[in-house]
Amino acid sequence: LQTILNWGYFCLKILKKRNMNKKIVIVGSGVAGINAATKLIDEGINGSNITIIDAGKDPYDRPTDEVMRGFAGAGLFSDGKWVYMHNTIGGHLAKYVGEEKADKLIDEAWQYILRFHPDPSKVMFSNPIQEPEFIKPYFNLRMAPTYHIGTNYLHDMGKTWYNFLLNKGVNFCWDSEVKDIDFEQQNVRFCFTNTVDQVEVNIQYDNLIYGTGKSGIDLTQKIIDKY
Repeated sequence: LQTILNWGYFCLKILKKRNMNKKIVIVGSGVAGINAATKLIDEGINGSNITIIDAGKDPYDRPTDEVMRGFAGAGLFSDGKWVYMHNTIGGHLAKYVGEEKADKLIDEAWQYILRFHPDPSKVMFSNPIQEPEFIKPYFNLRMAPTYHIGTNYLHDMGKTWYNFLLNKGVNFCWDSEVKDIDFEQQNVRFCFTNTVDQVEVNIQYDNLIYGTGKSGIDLTQKIIDKY
């Protein structure tokens, strides 16, 4: 979550200073990518200027055995837990933007969940007071307050969120694997499979948001080695 908010905050800060009609490419349609796209649209960016590239499928066609790619990433087929969002848990957002701004951004991210949830009244909350004795001495784990979105609501929430982005004009490239990114030429190269064979495509961008998650580890390493 903290990574999502970091991307959203810094990308928006840059975009507001530039032409709002520039082309934005988002690599990855997981939680990071769709939060970023929604935030951009809410801030006045034209959805038709946003392209999201993902190796998986949309929430209507995504098979349940593809747990790490596709719309909403691993979260779409998870057990529906959403760890309580606070600037001291899960990252260093407050270090970069201050606690007040961090709390504001965290609340915005949670509002997206409620906004697209089929029935927000069904969201439950648990707040463990302390770690059980069987955990403390062995695992060095920290219990955290948790919202329970509901496993049976996740898929419908994903469809509602996807429909929102489609209706705002966001372009999606499904079954498309990014092969390389050229930062100097501001170009993303990816392949998608049509009914016959693989087709290679190059797309230009003015602003790039990179949010592949765990499924993009190999690509990320390739880009790190390149640059």
